[in-house]
Amino acid sequence: MRIAIIGAGAAGLAAGGDLQAAGWQVAIYEKSRGLGGRLATRREGESRFDHGAQYVKADAGRLRALVEASHDDSGAPAYDIGRPVWVFTADGQISAGDPAQNGDPKWCWPSGLSTLAKALGQGLSVTREVEIGSVDRQPTGYQLFDRGGVAVGEADCVLFTAPAPQTAALLAASALDSGLRSALLAELEQASYRRCISLTLAYARRPEVPWYALINSDRAHPISWLACEHDKHGHAPAGQGLITLQMAHSWSVAHFDELAKGSYRAGDVLPEAIASAQVLGETLLGADLGPPLWVNVQRWRYSLPDSYASFDALNGTASGLYFAGDYVAGQGRVHLAIESGWQVAALIVAGR
Repeated sequence: MRIAIIGAGAAGLAAGGDLQAAGWQVAIYEKSRGLGGRLATRREGESRFDHGAQYVKADAGRLRALVEASHDDSGAPAYDIGRPVWVFTADGQISAGDPAQNGDPKWCWPSGLSTLAKALGQGLSVTREVEIGSVDRQPTGYQLFDRGGVAVGEADCVLFTAPAPQTAALLAASALDSGLRSALLAELEQASYRRCISLTLAYARRPEVPWYALINSDRAHPISWLACEHDKHGHAPAGQGLITLQMAHSWSVAHFDELAKGSYRAGDVLPEAIASAQVLGETLLGADLGPPLWVNVQRWRYSLPDSYASFDALNGTASGLYFAGDYVAGQGRVHLAIESGWQVAALIVAGR
C-alpha cells in the first residue's frame, strides 16, 4: 500500500516511520527545506538556538526511549536542562512555577532540538520544497498536484499533518466528494492558532537569574515566553548571554508583516518593535545587558493551537484520508504531535 504524507513536521515523520516499518510505501512532501516543523534549530556564528519548541517532554514510554537513544551530530546524547520554569504576570511580577511540572525532565541536545527531527526522519523519503496544492480522488486512489497544478505523485491513502488552516485550504482546492469535503472542512475550522514572533538576542554577558525560563501566566503581557538559551549545553560560547523572547499573539499579529525573518548585527539600527521587546525582556531579567551582539527574528504563523479539532471525527471517514498534528491532540506540544502521528499510523495499519 502507498501513502502520501503532507508535511514533514513531528507528526508526519513519526507516522511515516511507523508506516514504513509496517511495510507501507511512504512518500512525504514538505514545502520547506527543513524537517521537523517546530523542532527547529538555527546557528548564528558560534551560537545555536531552538526558535520553535524549546525542549521536549518525554517522561516515560516510547518517546522517552527515542529521546534517550537519539544522539546529535557530535555524538552527544539528550540531557535534562535541569533548571526550572517560573511564571510572570502582566505587571511583571515573577514567582516560582509549578513544582510538579518543573520536576519533569526538559530534554534537549547540544546541537539542538533538530536532533529529534533527524531521528524521526531517519530512512524516510522526503521530497522537500514541494507544496501540495490539491489531492484529487481517482478510481485507483488519490493523485497529488503541486501548487502549479503539476502531478507529483499517487497514493492509496493520504495523511495530512500541516496546520489545520493550511490543510483546509488544500482540501478546499481538491476534487473530492462534496459531502466528505464539507464535513472535513467544518471540523478543521474548529482549530484556531496563535501567531508567534520568536526573537533571539545575544549579549556579551549573562544575567543572573534563578530560573531557566519564564512563562506569562495570564496571557496579558507582550512576551509569552522568555528563556535563557545559554543554559543549554553547547548553545552559546562561554560567558555569552543568549536570550529567547517568544512574543504573544497580539504583539506578533501587530508586527508580523513588518518584521522579516533574519538577523541584525551589532551596529545595525533595530526596528522600534524589536527595541521595545528588548527593553521588556531586560525588565523581566532585571538586568541591563547592554546592546545585543546580534538579534535573530523567526516567525510562526501557526504557532500553537488555541482550539482543537476532533481526531476521531477527522480520521473516522473511511475515505483513505487521515489527519495528525498537535491540533488534534488537545494541546500545542511537540510530544503530543509525535504521539498523534504514532496513533494515526496504528489506525491506518489496522485498516480503520
